Amino acid sequence: MAQQFSLFFLGVTGYIGGSVLVELKNRYPYAQFTALVRNSKDIAAVQALGVQIVQGSHSDLDLIRKIASEHDVVVNCGNSDDLPLTKVILAGLESRGQARLDASRRPILIHTSGTGLLENERDGAFHSDKIYDDNNLDDIKSIRVDAQHRDVDLEILSASKAGLIEPYIIAPCTVYSKGRGPVNTMIRVALRRKELVQVGPGTNLWNAVHIDDLTNLYGLLLDQALSGKDKSTDPFERFYWGSGDEYVWGDVARELARLLYARGAIQSETPRIIKIEEEPSLEPTATNSRSVSTRAIALGWTRSGTSLFETLPQEVEWTLAEVEAKVSK
Repeated sequence: MAQQFSLFFLGVTGYIGGSVLVELKNRYPYAQFTALVRNSKDIAAVQALGVQIVQGSHSDLDLIRKIASEHDVVVNCGNSDDLPLTKVILAGLESRGQARLDASRRPILIHTSGTGLLENERDGAFHSDKIYDDNNLDDIKSIRVDAQHRDVDLEILSASKAGLIEPYIIAPCTVYSKGRGPVNTMIRVALRRKELVQVGPGTNLWNAVHIDDLTNLYGLLLDQALSGKDKSTDPFERFYWGSGDEYVWGDVARELARLLYARGAIQSETPRIIKIEEEPSLEPTATNSRSVSTRAIALGWTRSGTSLFETLPQEVEWTLAEVEAKVSK
């Protein structure tokens, strides 16, 4: 697609962000990409992708507002809970929209939220048969106002009412394949403690998505936004779960314990049950979050990445190698 447009990217050095940027660059090689980069040591790697650099952090609000106002598209894969950051991105895009009322399309925002929106009790137990469908507006509108990410998401969705911009939200579930997600956290906690621990009985359910499948969804959604074919009338119709198959956290814990024990990294192949207060970093592994990506599938989204359980041996080996490399330094 030889489309000419400009895109401002935030969160480029993160696990999701870096992968999404590569996907979008491959889809749109003729677009002009600019990325916000905080650390000077990361600049060369990002520039090597053919991306212009603006050096700054998420606290440089005036700078971000200005850069957003100069671009047709903003993709935020950075902080999902930074309301001041979100407000200046919206303000920048709105000023661009106001200045270009006769343009063929309005400025576009694709924001990254998360299925942490649906988290409930942190006790590692199954709690509800409810599965939230992104094609059911009542489901999305009924998410608690005080839920994680919700204040930012509502700010974004309400911004479309003025008709100056087109904001979209992708809310991924557990993202896996050599990352820094909750599976990786569970491994690192086990290596530190020399035992695999899980919160409660481990009957709680989440969804998981391979990073390559998730980046494809960002590409499909940008395709849709740029095409001008989106005829949605309700802002909540631009909310998309990035969710794959469901899994039980206790099953993940038992498999990781088996793999780590076989490598001699922990002292037992049986997970030990703890309370969340003992390891607060395991909170995402202790809750339930159940969603289905009906709206995303309607875009043509399919998932072809290896399953979560197929990647667990690799996750263990990657993490062991990284920890050993740090120790040897």
